[in-house]
Order: sequence, then C-alpha cells, then structure tokens
Amino acid sequence: MSELQKIKEIAIEIVKATSKILNDAEVIIVDQNGSFMAFNDSYLKRKKNAEWKPYIDTIIKRKEIAIIENPGENPLCKGCSNEGNCPQTLEIIVPFNIKEKYIGYISIVTFSQEAKKMYLKNKKQVVEFLQTMINVMVSAGKEHFSKLEAEKTYKQLDAIIQHMDYIVFTCNTNGIIQCANQAFYNFFNLDSNNNADISITELVESRAISSAILEKKGFEDQESAIVFNNIMHRMILSCKAMKNEDGTCTGFAFFVRTIEDARRFMSNVPALTPDDSLNQIVGKSPEIMELKNKIRHFSQSTSTVLIRGETGTGKELVARSLHSLSPRRDKPFVTINCAAIPDSLLESELFGYEEGTFTGASKGGKAGLFEIGNNGTIFLDEVGDMPLHLQAKLLRVLQDNQVIRLGGFHPIDLDIRIIAATNQNLEKMVQDKKFRSDLFYRLNILPLNVPPLRNRISDFNDLVFHFIKKYNTRLKKNISGVDNDFLNMLKSYTWPGNIRELENAIEYAINLEDGPRLTRSVYPPDILAYTNNHDNSSLKNMIKQYESSIIQETLQKFNNEKNSINKAAKALDISRASLYQKIKEYNIEI
Repeated sequence: MSELQKIKEIAIEIVKATSKILNDAEVIIVDQNGSFMAFNDSYLKRKKNAEWKPYIDTIIKRKEIAIIENPGENPLCKGCSNEGNCPQTLEIIVPFNIKEKYIGYISIVTFSQEAKKMYLKNKKQVVEFLQTMINVMVSAGKEHFSKLEAEKTYKQLDAIIQHMDYIVFTCNTNGIIQCANQAFYNFFNLDSNNNADISITELVESRAISSAILEKKGFEDQESAIVFNNIMHRMILSCKAMKNEDGTCTGFAFFVRTIEDARRFMSNVPALTPDDSLNQIVGKSPEIMELKNKIRHFSQSTSTVLIRGETGTGKELVARSLHSLSPRRDKPFVTINCAAIPDSLLESELFGYEEGTFTGASKGGKAGLFEIGNNGTIFLDEVGDMPLHLQAKLLRVLQDNQVIRLGGFHPIDLDIRIIAATNQNLEKMVQDKKFRSDLFYRLNILPLNVPPLRNRISDFNDLVFHFIKKYNTRLKKNISGVDNDFLNMLKSYTWPGNIRELENAIEYAINLEDGPRLTRSVYPPDILAYTNNHDNSSLKNMIKQYESSIIQETLQKFNNEKNSINKAAKALDISRASLYQKIKEYNIEI
C-alpha cells in the first residue's frame, strides 16, 4: 500500500467523522491530481454534478489558503455548468503537504446563506480546524509508515541476527529475555516457539552477566565462564547497555561466542613479539634486570617454571614473556586460573571428558585445556589454590606427558610447557599438608621471583610515565609531567597491590586532572588517607626502601654459598643479629 493510499483511507475516516459534527456543511479532500480523496455521498447529491476541473486545477496550482465567497460567480467558475447558479455558497480551502511534498487540499463547503455567514464570521477558527484535521491525517500516515519502516528494519536486523553463528539475546533490566536468535535456543536446548518469560540469571550462572545487569554497565570481549545445567562453558561475552535519552538503562544486548569460538580465542591470544615482550616489563632496577635476564635464559628451556610474587606484581606478564621468547611463540598460550574455576568443574575443564561421562555432558565429549594448549604453553595461575585431589592428577600429567579424559581410557600424548604462578608460601603449605611436596618440587624446577613494588623504588619514575602514556592514549588526555609532591607521595606508600594498584592510581589521577601535570590534588583519596595516617615522611621512607633494596641485593649475591647470612652481614658491615632484624622489619624472603 502506497503512502498516499494509506492517507486516503485516513482522510475518508476524517470526513465521515467531521460530517457528523458540522452544521449544514461538507468536508472534501482533493489530491494533487485533482481527484477526490474523500467526500460524503451527500456532497455529490447537493452538488448535483461533478466538480469543475479548471476550478480545482487552479486551486491546486496556487497551493495556498483560499476563501471562495461567491461560488458560481467567481472567475474560477467560468465555463462551469453551475456558473451563475451554484448550490455552493462558500468554500474555505487549506492545502497540505507530507514530507514537504504538496499532496492536495482540504476544504469546507457550505450550501446555505446562514451557514456561509456563520463560517465566514469564524473563518479563522475554521482554517485552524482544517489545519488540525490535516495534522491528524498526516501524523496518522507518518505513524503508520514509521511503524512499517520499523517493522521492515526489525525484520532485516532479525534476519541478520538469526544467521549469526554465535549467541545473541536482549533482556530487560530484570534479566527477562526479550528476543534471541536461534543459536541461543539451540545452545540452551529451548523451544523458540515458547513465549514464556525466561530469566537469563536463572537460566545460567554467570558473574559477568549478573554484574552487568546489577551495575547496568556493558563490557567488551570478556573471557568468562557460564554454568548451565551444572556444566561450565568458557565463553567470550560482550554486553551493550541500552539507554534512553536521559541516560536511564532500559535493557541489555548480549553477544556470546560459542564454545568453539571461545576455544579459538583462548588458543590464539596474540603473543608479544620477542622484541617487545621484555619491554612490557618496565624498569631498570637491579631486581628487574636480573628478572629479565632469567626470563631470556628460561624461555629457551622446556622445563617447568614457577613464578612467585605478591598479588599485582605482574606474574602473568612474566609468563607471557617466557612464551613469546620461546620456540613455542606461535603455538597456543592457555591461561588457567586455578582459583577462579569451581572445584567441581576444574577437573573436566583441565582434562576434558568423553561423551556420556555425566548427565548433561556435551555430545561427542569435550577437549580439556591441556589438549587445547597442546604444543604450546599452559599457564597455571594461582596454582596454590588447586584442590589436593587434582594436584595428584596434575603431577601425573607432568610426569607422563599424557592426559586421559574423564570417562576415557585412552591416553592423549602431550607436548606442553608448564608455567605456574602463585602468591602463596608453598613451602608452608607443604608443611601444613595443603600442597603436595612432590608436585611442588616438580613445579619449582626453574624458580622466578617477581619483586614487590616497594623493593624497586628506582623504577617508580619509569612505571609512572609508562602508565601516563598508556592512559593519555586511552582517555584522550595530554598529561606531560608529574609534580614532585605527587611523585613523592607515591613513593611513600607501601603499595600492597603492587603494579596493578599503581596503574589504577595513575588511571584515577589522569581521569581527574585537567591540567598538563599530575598534582597532589588528584592523588587517590584512599591512598592519601593511608599516607596521612602513617609516619611516612618522604626522606625517611626512601631511606628505608633503599636500605631494603641493598640488603636484598647482598643476600642474593651470597644466596648459593655456604654461611650466606654471615657473609652478607660481613659485606654490609653489620652483625648477624642486626641483619636478621632488618630481614624481619622489611619482610624480606630469604
């Protein structure tokens, strides 16, 4: 149906409605071609014959409001069969447009002198009435075609979404699914014809999805786990928070890559190039230079590496550098966070399972992460949190270089490099029987210690400007320097969160700073509160940090020699007891 045809239908309804309220008058609507769009039969009966075409054509050409007070005698009526004897007594004409295109006109026609006097007396109100009728007619037509256009767009969009090979769905702010593609229904084994309300938070367990709905915030390409029917699926999720004009969140659109896509993502995380990998570890302190030197040597080996360090020191960055410098740099680098995966699911995630092993197992079974990372590198992050019963299985994998899926019988040969990391004291965990000693020794073949930030104060300037450069780009800022007060306050803090906490502090400051330099006015308030509540004068703290650094460097120098403590104390020109006191004071690991 054309736009004009739809408007014609609306015009007929308007004429029918207005004829019931007008007194001794008729409403007609004529299109731009001079054809009647709408009129009542009573109009033709009163008129007795068809309209005079030249009269109509002239009105159409003028495209302006007109009041014909003398129908039959007006020059426009010359040649009409009703000339000099027209039953009409008055015609008030108002043209109308749609999308700036002239469509025709609407007019009120009277057939008595009494009606003529009344309408002429109120001609201003009559014109306004006709214009209101035009607005109603045009608005109704536009609304109809806007709806049709929206439906057409929706159908096109729906066709695109339905052909996507990954899961797409939208939900309201309560998590109720509003629309979804077929991939969604296939994955969750649901009937797409069932219109019952489905809550995504009840359908699956997912911290990423629940947090987005709760916090009303979106996110991009986040590797996350969702649990469905007690089975964990590793996925890549993105979420767009939909908002109205005033910024109020109205719902969410989720994009979830399938298991296969997620596995390809995990197996092909771009490794750092060999030239850039060590440059990502910022700093030139003796501790960092020694760490980089060990990374270069260890990267060429196939032996297991155990990276140790506090939270936020950059253990994963060290692991990625080991991989990117190794002959396996073009092979998969698979990260397994042993603390983030529930105990009940960790075994099937690591080792995989055969079809039919348990209720809900995927058809055809599923490869474990060791299989996915075959020929590459497996990074076991937070290995100290691995349950004891899985430690035995991991040890067997490391010793045999084979893995057997749950429910399976045939071993699968592996060629993998294991890199493990922890922030825990594994020696004490071994003593407390919370970690297997044989696994500890198997992992600790090539140990790497990542120093805490407080023990590498000389790297502060490099780290600060590294993060300034990073967040200048990301936040479109132009911070070019740092005030000494700001830098000294940073150095006086203990940084329990290490590099990660420092990066967060710089990002916070750059967000708030409007000038060209970071000043103490944008110092993070929680860190400022800590420094104000502790006796951490810059000079005193710097002396302590420097002393701690010297002691650690000296201890490292004599680490592999007999009577290392005595030799270190002698080199430092202090007593053995004083050295132990300093070690305890600065929390230095021997």
